[in-house]
Amino acid sequence: MEHPTFKKAQNGTLILKASDEAKAVGPQRQGYRAKQPEEVEAEARAHVASEGGDVNNATLVLSRWKVQFGTYQGKTFHWLLQNDVGYAVMVVASHQKERERTGSQSPLMANKDAFTRYSLAYPEFAEAVWFRQAFEEARVKSLQPGQEGLALVGFGDFKFESLQSLYDSKDPKTIRFVNYLRRTAPAPGSQMENAVLYVKKRDRQREGATAASAAATSTTSTPVAASASSSSRVSVSPSYQGPKAA
Repeated sequence: MEHPTFKKAQNGTLILKASDEAKAVGPQRQGYRAKQPEEVEAEARAHVASEGGDVNNATLVLSRWKVQFGTYQGKTFHWLLQNDVGYAVMVVASHQKERERTGSQSPLMANKDAFTRYSLAYPEFAEAVWFRQAFEEARVKSLQPGQEGLALVGFGDFKFESLQSLYDSKDPKTIRFVNYLRRTAPAPGSQMENAVLYVKKRDRQREGATAASAAATSTTSTPVAASASSSSRVSVSPSYQGPKAA
């Protein structure tokens, strides 16, 4: 009961979409006061005891802590991990960044600390958090002029690859995927659309470079041909006798 059951895609990655139950949750209460961690802990222990659980099982008790922040205030940590992994990943990733800047021990931060401890105990969730952080860092770098290729693919079997390494790869499987992107019509605003736009941009750049190279080669070879023609004319001139004087 303390461990969440994650829904996964065929490639083994977590499905981040909110469940129907999560979508049905109404707007958060206005003016909600985050409870002290001691109070949340006591309520969690009482919850476990009411279910006949072991109050000495730290993970079980932590799973029954109630969320003190955001959309799902009042829901248990266990419920949140099972019903909206995407939101949970966002919370933990942003909280870890915030913890780099502050040592605040406010009730709200303490609750997020506890949720982070509980959720990161599950390797697949921890990987999803790491990916979100890596994706965001790569996205920021890709905003620099000419650095679009540093962004991560962000989906499918190649989600951890940068767009540049994906396009430049010589691996047959990767090449097939890039060819698939060339002929697909992605949903607007999706990560796939970003990948398709990058691939098509690189294709145009490559075609332009090829055309420029061909033009340069043609320009270089023309004087050579002209020179050869001129040499040919000069070489026959001495053999021309012309009309003899009378």
